[in-house]
Amino acid sequence: MPPAQPTHTDAAQSDIVLPRADGIALPIDIDRNLPTPLPDQLVAEIRRLIAAGAVRPGEPVPASRRLAAHLDVSRGTVETAYAQLVVEGFLTTAERSSTRVNPELPNTARTRNPRMRQPQVPRRRLRSFVDLRPGFGGDNPLQEPAFRRAWRDSLDIDPGPIDPLGQPQTRWAIADHLRLTRGMSVDPDDIILTSGSRDGLRLLLTTGVEGAIGVENPGFPGLRQAMSDRDLKPIDTTRLPAVSADHLGAVVVTPNHQFPHGTTMPIDRRVRLLEWAQATGVIVIEDDYDSEARYARTVVPTLYDLAVSTDAPAQVVHIGTFSTLLTSAVSTGYIIAHGELGRRLSGMRTALGPAFSPVMQTAIASYLSSGGLRRRISRGRRRLRAAEAVLAQVGAIPGLVHDGRTLVIETREATAAQLRTDLAERGILVASLAAGWSADSDVRHGIVIAHSNVEAAVLHQALETVQERLSRIGE
Repeated sequence: MPPAQPTHTDAAQSDIVLPRADGIALPIDIDRNLPTPLPDQLVAEIRRLIAAGAVRPGEPVPASRRLAAHLDVSRGTVETAYAQLVVEGFLTTAERSSTRVNPELPNTARTRNPRMRQPQVPRRRLRSFVDLRPGFGGDNPLQEPAFRRAWRDSLDIDPGPIDPLGQPQTRWAIADHLRLTRGMSVDPDDIILTSGSRDGLRLLLTTGVEGAIGVENPGFPGLRQAMSDRDLKPIDTTRLPAVSADHLGAVVVTPNHQFPHGTTMPIDRRVRLLEWAQATGVIVIEDDYDSEARYARTVVPTLYDLAVSTDAPAQVVHIGTFSTLLTSAVSTGYIIAHGELGRRLSGMRTALGPAFSPVMQTAIASYLSSGGLRRRISRGRRRLRAAEAVLAQVGAIPGLVHDGRTLVIETREATAAQLRTDLAERGILVASLAAGWSADSDVRHGIVIAHSNVEAAVLHQALETVQERLSRIGE
């Protein structure tokens, strides 16, 4: 004899949550005072959920025993409803498998609410272009075994209490990395994690830097874009200390990769810059962009290190990023600041919360501590040496200037625009030389190529394409 159907003593209509096999809850209404039998009500409710897209084709529905217990009905009620839905084609069953929504349902039955549609997740595409823009390119760390291992390991590690300034182990790892690769002596407590150099720059500018911002002219256009809402004053650091500091609150410089050639600011000019900043009270913001992209063993001291080693130091904030080495897909960076300015930055970062996931922070710490990033830097330097060898093999390129770590090809304005377009159509991305100058200055035109972004064979083909397009444009 089948068990008696349980009675419900609460309100007549119950908004009951339907448990899904994947743990997601869905609402289902059961009204015991209606004359409609409970199996028929359940059939109508499951039809509604499928039509609304709340339960999708191919997804499992709860086991009959589990759903019966949850709805406080007999198991036979649920099995009767399921059987009816199978006959109607809404559900399918298979031996030793859960009952599922029919995967062959037409689109009209899948969803009538566009907000419930599953978003299309793009598949990772193979890179079909050659990126020779400074700050871009390089091999993908997401495919590097050492980085992937550090990421997997981070999922099994408890990062501990969340520190908005950055997890302690990550800040220690960065300090040690800077000691080994840059010769810097940094207190981990002076390190604040950011989601990249632009994030660090924005944090700094919103924390207490008043007045206009001095920018190198020429200088990296990306820095200007990050400060587009501020009063920017182009300066020429070769003319220090004659440069006026009137109304200046800070100056942003890239001493280890001067635009456009990628040259290094010599030590005497660094000292003059710090003396000028100390005398005028201007804050120096040192963007250490691409500092590892060198194969010479000589390392010029950073402005930050030079400043802290003097008796009357200028205020220097050091901004570093791993985005160049690890690509912008892994947007990570840091600020180094001490004293009152460092405390203000720490307060703002604490108020805003962590710059990026503590899990990613743990992965970065593991990658640094294991030497993964240093090995990656070594591979980049080998690629740079190989790129230099390619230049010796490729024939003369009109207008080419090679004074540092990037190649600059100067042309007329129209030629530069046409060349960038032609190269982009052939899958080769290069940077604009003119973008590095302020609008009110004497702008030079051409393209900028970061020739160590790719392997030697790819670079050889790309430069031959540049030669061919230049010759055609010049005809």
